Amino acid sequence: MPPASAIAEVDSSTVAPPAQDVCVAAAAAGPWTTRPDSNETADAYFSRLVETNQLEDATRFAAAYLGPRRAVWWALLCVWNLLRLSPPLEGDATAAAIDAAVAWVFDPTESKRRTAQAAAETVGFDTPAGAAATAAFWAEGSISLPGQPEVPPPPGVAAKAAANAVLMAAAAPSTAERDAVLRQSLRIAAEILRGSSLWTEGDWK
Repeated sequence: MPPASAIAEVDSSTVAPPAQDVCVAAAAAGPWTTRPDSNETADAYFSRLVETNQLEDATRFAAAYLGPRRAVWWALLCVWNLLRLSPPLEGDATAAAIDAAVAWVFDPTESKRRTAQAAAETVGFDTPAGAAATAAFWAEGSISLPGQPEVPPPPGVAAKAAANAVLMAAAAPSTAERDAVLRQSLRIAAEILRGSSLWTEGDWK
């Protein structure tokens, strides 16, 4: 895991978009307590939020900046960190939601997206695994029932669900402990933005 200072160097290989553009494109992922400056890049805004300890804003923005598929993957990594010491049993609703979301990330088909939705409904949207699976469902396609007129998900709702999964996975008895987990989660987001910590099937098996 890179040091906290590495967050300030999110992606040196590409030109970062304006932070305001990211916020507008994923409006439902907010609101953000602190808005980006008019000329602030997404990388600079993300780093500023982390450095000023605005970790919830940083989490929501990271999910929006990553884009839906990478945001779901990030949420899954954070949920897995939460569960790694006491993993769910195979066939458990939590395990089913995680597996469904992972399957969608590896192969984002419509059938896998609908499977993630069903798994999220079973485990509950107010759980880390359920929120991650919900993010997969909301990432693309239509949110209406099959056979009904298509209704696209509002821009940013997948990011919001992914951020909720990360925030719930960071729940801890004290603010200090929660912040430590969130900082670790944000370092993972920075790695993904730089192009590392991405998925292969071997990573999850």
